[in-house]
This record gives sequence, C-alpha cells and structure tokens, in this order.
Amino acid sequence: MSVERPFQLSVRKADWRQLAVVELPLLALLAMLFAVTFLFTPGLKMSLLGLDIPNVVLCPVLALTGVPCLMCGITRSFLSMGGGDITGAFVFHPLGPVFYLMLAGLFLVTLFSIVTRKQFRVSLSRGLRRNLIWGGTAIILAAWLVKVVIWYQVGLL
Repeated sequence: MSVERPFQLSVRKADWRQLAVVELPLLALLAMLFAVTFLFTPGLKMSLLGLDIPNVVLCPVLALTGVPCLMCGITRSFLSMGGGDITGAFVFHPLGPVFYLMLAGLFLVTLFSIVTRKQFRVSLSRGLRRNLIWGGTAIILAAWLVKVVIWYQVGLL
C-alpha cells in the first residue's frame, strides 16, 4: 500500500527551448511588474497624451456599487511595496504585501531556474489542493472585510 504525499517537488534539466516556453516569458512579465512598482507611486495621477486624469476607477464593482471588490487596492498596494511603504501597502489591500512577496519569490525561483537550466515542478495531492483553495478563499474574504473596515475608517470609501 502506497501513501500519497501531499506535496512533492521535482527538478529536471532543461534546454533553452523548454525554458523559453514558460520561464523566460514569466521572468519578463515579473520583471516588468517590479519595474512598474519601483517607478510609480500609488498617488501618481495617470497621464494619457499629456492629460491628467485624476481618480480613475478601474474596478466596475467599485464604480457601480461604491463597495470595493475582493481585489480592489491590489495595484496601489503593489506600488506602495515597490516604493518601500509597507504600511500603505497594507492599507490599500491587507494581502497586497503577501502577494508581492510571493511574486518576488517566484521571480527568484524563475531566475534560478533559467540560470541553472533546471525546471521545477510542484505536485500537490487532491486533498491539499482542496484545502488550499478553501483556505485561500477564506483568507481573501477575511482580508476583504478588513479592507472595507480600514477603507471606511481612513476615508477611502
């Protein structure tokens, strides 16, 4: 009788063609994301063709209801993290700094994968996947409630 492992990491050698399919595009996207977070601030007015457009609401849920959606504030949270304002990042979205650090870790693992020419694969058991989905959903909902309370207190709502 075999016991299923909940988590398994495998590593295999890869050539450049294999790395060009997932790792190189992922590294480029993450590098662009971090470049934007270092170059811009959450308070920056958007400029389009030389016209200042203040207070652009990109979320249709917020625009229609006045209540932020589950991920409202994540962009401004990332921009705050890139600027080193961790407190501001938590105000904009309680999970923003966590997601930002997870993406930074993914960037480092992807960079390491390309440098060493090795591909990493993570396998999760069905039970662990289910628990991560339910747990992640509960955490995101709790963070949304915290965000609504914080935004109301600081005047963002």
